[in-house]
Amino acid sequence: MIGTVLVVGASSRLGADVARDLVARGIAVRAMTRRADAPMPEGVEVVRADLDDPASLRDACAGIERMFLMSSPTSGQVTLETNAIAAAEAAGITNVVKISNIPIPGLDAGLHGNHRAIESRLAASSLTTTVLQPSFFGSVLARQRELIRRGRFVMPTGSGRIAWIDPRDIAAVAGAVLADPEPPVGALRLTGPEALDAAGVAARISTVAGREVSLLQPPIDSWQADLRSSGMDPWLVDSTVHLYEAVARGALSDVSPDVERVLGRKPRPIDDWIRDELVPLLRD
Repeated sequence: MIGTVLVVGASSRLGADVARDLVARGIAVRAMTRRADAPMPEGVEVVRADLDDPASLRDACAGIERMFLMSSPTSGQVTLETNAIAAAEAAGITNVVKISNIPIPGLDAGLHGNHRAIESRLAASSLTTTVLQPSFFGSVLARQRELIRRGRFVMPTGSGRIAWIDPRDIAAVAGAVLADPEPPVGALRLTGPEALDAAGVAARISTVAGREVSLLQPPIDSWQADLRSSGMDPWLVDSTVHLYEAVARGALSDVSPDVERVLGRKPRPIDDWIRDELVPLLRD
């Protein structure tokens, strides 16, 4: 029987879904959050701790067997997740499942550089590690719900295709790996069942949501300026722009079999996320 799992990032939608999946499997979960008022799935123990506070991490890791590790995309991410890894090592945690991203040749800085550095730190540790490397989350579309309500969708990636992944499949894979007595070691690339270009995504939104949505593909430099003027962290703006440029060159078009290998079923198509998650948002 697997011992208690610490879910780092449990106040996020993905973290909460992982916690919920583990509870459904009968596994004890300790949900870590910085917020005292953060809503949590039923059946979990809640602990307040901060990735920037090593003392709180030591307390959070006490008595834990396995860890789910994710954090927000910030310039300090390497330090924050390294703190969690050090705490896991000191506490005798045996296994870590980390949320990362798919490596892209030439992207060695920004968010991609963060994840490669954290993966290297895990590889040098005594921990048994499974790194989940998802493609674009379907939930990225929710950030444009106001635009989509007005019949527009912005995706300046040219004809580049993305094998979008439903975040619920990421959570299901994480739960399955954390519950596995002999979890897979190394990297799992998590994608949906097909790769779509931006026009294809706009067409799927139009069909599933029952409203006409037109694709806009502004020049990348003007789009970058718009992101900056929106107040987005300049570090994250640059990371996002470089990623979209790579997508336009075909960086994330490959479809991986890893979701099906772990779950024994095909990954959900993006249509499912649009129907279940985006359409209700468009009605609000």
